[in-house]
Order: sequence, then structure tokens, then C-alpha cells
Amino acid sequence: MKPIAGSWFMAGQARREAAELTVDASGQARVVAQGQSRELARATVADLDVSARLGQTPRFVRLPCGGVLETGDNAAVDTLLRQWQPRRFQGWIHRLESHLPFVLVTAVLVLVFAWASVFHGVPAAAERMAHALPAETLNTISRETLALIDRLYLKPTELSAEKQAELQADFAPVMASYPQLPLKVLFRKGGERVGANAFALPDGTMIFTDEIVALAERNEELVAVLAHEVGHIHHRHSLRALIQNSVIGIAYVMVVGDASAVGDLFVGLPVVAATLAYSRDHELEADRFAVAYLDRQGIDRRAFVDILQRMDDGAQCSELLSEDDAAVEELSESERVALCEELMAEQDEPGDSNWSNYLSTHPAMQERLERFLEYPRMDR
Repeated sequence: MKPIAGSWFMAGQARREAAELTVDASGQARVVAQGQSRELARATVADLDVSARLGQTPRFVRLPCGGVLETGDNAAVDTLLRQWQPRRFQGWIHRLESHLPFVLVTAVLVLVFAWASVFHGVPAAAERMAHALPAETLNTISRETLALIDRLYLKPTELSAEKQAELQADFAPVMASYPQLPLKVLFRKGGERVGANAFALPDGTMIFTDEIVALAERNEELVAVLAHEVGHIHHRHSLRALIQNSVIGIAYVMVVGDASAVGDLFVGLPVVAATLAYSRDHELEADRFAVAYLDRQGIDRRAFVDILQRMDDGAQCSELLSEDDAAVEELSESERVALCEELMAEQDEPGDSNWSNYLSTHPAMQERLERFLEYPRMDR
């Protein structure tokens, strides 16, 4: 067989030297300096360790002395292996990756597997993990998350003691309906950054902002929101979302090879928990939970629909008005309302696209509210 030309690396040295590998009739392999007769290494051909072929990438022929010959002459290496080291499945990786239909099928299968893992496998595993976590873990995550958002976003409530007591009395029947859950309600002032909102922590704590209380026209609307938040707690949505995003984040780190980011990921878990948006499926699952409670108690579903519509209108109004803060500051409240209605009407004209509905992790609001009213009755 013809000599195999390449670069020779002595064991423990980075210096390369042009060399050739030759094999004689008795099976003795010699590495000699290219164009010279100076021998660099010798071994029996059976002792050569040859890397598998992968496309046209260079091959490595390792000798017992520790030296390595790097060569791009894949055809010559294949000839050597067939003659002196024949194996049943020799070169099968190269043949497979050189077969275009196989490559295409494999690429499709990898994409399907990745899609199924992210959208089905990870959520299913996260659900099992979330329900298996002990109460102490939920308490720790919730305590740190509440401390964080209290420091960064929320302020002490300005609701009167009488109003808080009134709402707690209206909320009591909801919480009593689920004695297996350690439910409690706290009030906070949301300010401009949080506004009219309510959210649940993994340990059963639910936060209602002063703004959402002011937005409600009757307490039944807040009871409906509470039932929705209890649904999040019952299904452990916040934990499931936290686990899902952590798993996907770790998988990303493993793919890109930045292992140092793993530590930062776990250090930032309270931040993730505080800012994590529920997925569309989680929101709809919590909606169905709220529907079941409202129907059993004979509460009109529109209590939930009305306050969510008001919250959505308020959020859109704030977003539209914020585009020209300087001009808006000089308007009276009635002028602000009129301007907001005008801007929102323009957004609803045919041909406009609300891209936030497609990019958001929450369902499109109108579709969600229509579905809420159309669910089959669940009062049995």
C-alpha cells in the first residue's frame, strides 16, 4: 500500500513534523520523516489505534509510544484498515453520514424529538416533580420570592383595615373549599410597575394589589380572580413553569458548552420565579378551575370576564398613553380617558395586528374570555 502522508506529533509535544506512515508485507508500521529515511516511530499494524471516519475530517493514527499521525488521506487509511484490521461494521458511520436521505431523515427525527421533549416531555416531567416537592421547598421559594418582589416592585397596602377584613370575609368560602391547600391572601400596593394585578406563590400565598381592588366594581369579581389564582396553586403552575424553564436553560447550557452559567441559573431562581409568566396552557387550566368553582357557587362567570376585560383595557391604555408621556401629563383625567378610548379604537380597526397576543405566553384576551363563557357547565 502507498505511504500515508500527514503530520507527526511526538507524545507530550505540540511541535508537528511532516511524516509518512508505511506498512511492509510483514505488518510492521513505520513512521518516517517525510522525504527522509529517519525513523520516528515503529509498531505492529495490529497495535495502531485509528480514529473512525467522519466526513472529510482528519484522521488520527495513534501508536503505542504515544505519538500521533494526523492525516487527511482518508482513502489510504480506509485501505490500511480493510487490509490489516478488518471489522464487520468498519466505516459504517461514514457511510451513513454520506447517505443524504439518511441525513435528512435523521435531521427530521432530531427536530421532532427536540420538539416533543420541550413541549411534552419537559412539561410532563415538571408536573411530576412539582407535585413531589416537599412543603418546606415551596415555603423557601415563596418566602424568597415575596421578599424580592416586596423590595423591588411592591409597597405596603394602603387599603383600610375594614376593606381588608371585608375582602377576607368574602374570600373565606373559596379558601375553605380547598382545605388541602394552605391558602392565604396578602394585600400590597402595586404602583405603576405592577398596577392592577393578582398572582400566586407556590406555598399558597396570593397577592392582591390595591389597584385591582380599586378596579373591581363588586367583590364577586375579586372572588372570581381568587378562584383563578387558587387554580394556579392547585396545579402548581408556578413551580412547573420554574422547573420547565430551568431544565430548558440547563439543556441550552449543555448544548452551548458554557458550564459556568449553571451556577448563575440556580442563584437566579427567585428572580425567575418572580418574573415568570404562566404559559398559555396554565392560564387556561386555571380558568377552567375558576369556572368549576363559580358554577358550583352560582356566581355569574361574567364577574371574571368583566374584571379581566377592564384590566386588559387599562393595560392597553397605559401602553398607548406612555408613547407620549410629556403631552399626557398635561391632560385632565377626563381628557386622558377620552384620548385612551380614541387610541384604542384606532387599534381595533381592520388590518391592525396585535402581535403581543402572538408573542405573549398568555392566551389572546378576547379569545380567552369567549372561551371562559363557553365552557360546559361544571356545577355538578
